[in-house]
Amino acid sequence: MTNKPKYGNKGEVWHPDFIRYMEFIANHPVYAGMPDAFTEGGKIQWEAPSNRKSGKHKDTHHKRREWWRIKAVSIGVNPNSDRWISRTARVIHPTLKKPCKRCGKVMELRYVYPSNSLLQRLNKLGYVDENFPLESYEKITDLVTRLVEVFGDSVFSNLTFLLKTGAISPPLLEPSLESWLNWIEKEYVPKEPSLLSPGAMSNAPDRFDGFHSFNQCCRSKVDKGRSKVNLKSYTTDRRVFEYWTEGDWIAANRLMGQIKANFGNEACLNSHPGPCSGDHIGPLSLGFTHRPEFQLLCKSCNSAKNNRMTLREVIHLREVEATGVAVISWHSKALWNLRKEDVVNNETALRLSKMLRDNRHTLMSIFKTIADAGHFTFLATFLELGCAERKIDFINLRVEQHITKFDRINYTSRETKYVAEQKSRRCRVAFESLRDYFIKDNRNAIYINTDSIKSKVEAVLVALQQSSDTIKNLDTQIAAMLSSNRKMSIDEGFRGVVDSIPTIYPPNFVTAKQQLIDVMALVAVELSNQWTGDRYVRGELNLDT
Repeated sequence: MTNKPKYGNKGEVWHPDFIRYMEFIANHPVYAGMPDAFTEGGKIQWEAPSNRKSGKHKDTHHKRREWWRIKAVSIGVNPNSDRWISRTARVIHPTLKKPCKRCGKVMELRYVYPSNSLLQRLNKLGYVDENFPLESYEKITDLVTRLVEVFGDSVFSNLTFLLKTGAISPPLLEPSLESWLNWIEKEYVPKEPSLLSPGAMSNAPDRFDGFHSFNQCCRSKVDKGRSKVNLKSYTTDRRVFEYWTEGDWIAANRLMGQIKANFGNEACLNSHPGPCSGDHIGPLSLGFTHRPEFQLLCKSCNSAKNNRMTLREVIHLREVEATGVAVISWHSKALWNLRKEDVVNNETALRLSKMLRDNRHTLMSIFKTIADAGHFTFLATFLELGCAERKIDFINLRVEQHITKFDRINYTSRETKYVAEQKSRRCRVAFESLRDYFIKDNRNAIYINTDSIKSKVEAVLVALQQSSDTIKNLDTQIAAMLSSNRKMSIDEGFRGVVDSIPTIYPPNFVTAKQQLIDVMALVAVELSNQWTGDRYVRGELNLDT
């Protein structure tokens, strides 16, 4: 049996997905006749630097440049024109996607990723804040879709400013997402605008496929001579708990966008001048529902408050709850019910905040146990993916006493291909947040875990083991997706399975969910019994995480 060639040098390990990609490219008919494609030992000669001074392959770079020139002529690209070699590399590439040599992340080779300049423009428009974080290397079509979903039709009036370059002026288009996405895909991206960048820059003839081996995700990490693209100014960490709370998240997200678009200049709750953004009266990080009601806070007030509750907020939440509105998620409801009436001042409000935080730590630990056992489909049912199928219209939206109000919400069915994309993205980020939650420091966390709780958690796992073969196959598919570190592959994978995630619980899911509710009731009692303990009365817990 012939051993496969090994790649890498100086302690550098090439990602196996990249090596498979090399083999695919080297044997693809598009690249037939590439000079010195293989060494005598059958190894792909992927790199052909121009600075080789001696050796058998010292002229490979020059021979390959001539190969690229002939290839350009054959497809109608003038080799005397600007960027002719990069355009040729892009035109002939069989997939227009490639994995990174370092991390394996698959990125597109088209100009689809916002540049720093575009992100700066977006920041100037005031869209980016803690309620609208940016994702590294989010495609321009996904970014525009998200902007419209959150901020509504007002976004269309800003797209011309956002996308205009010296060479490209966006046309007057009707204010519809479909029209703009169609123009971006068919007209804007093919012109390779300066406001966008590809997942990997051209590097022909130095590289076999004509592109840098390191994608943009790792380029700054491995090339010290390259100026690092710094997204920190425009990107905020996602709230790791957001996706595991209950609530009409599509309506809540849309309302946050409406605040930014229509009420940003309102004075904040503490009478500071705007601009303001929407703040959850019950913090998501403490288990409160993601529902369409926000108080207006300026940036400094929002940062100062963070994940703490005040007496005023607890009173408001109790009043809203009394009208029949669910203000707290199922996993935190037991603790809330045990102690909400004991909040009589800001100190006891802070005390309950600390307890709910430890309740969260315990729940995430239990979720991790369920994930480690491979029961991903069950966990996905908590993400309320069906909300993505609704279009939201607030009737008589307004702000009264610094809190959003509306008469009612009109829901209409939303049936577009972006529904599946939004569901898949929600699944990916939710499961990534669960994984990353335990990579970080324990943040002075405690995890409630008595014998009774252990027994109940085991009962949850036993119930989930009774899943049908269909559910088990779905679990296996999701596990395979999540084991990849390639964002694009995960998103594509979830798009193929989100509609298979049950909207009606199978009997064993019903049993497992009830067992989980019982678990969290036991956790609540344990935490509640420490109401006067030092950890919550005088303990200095970092509630910012």
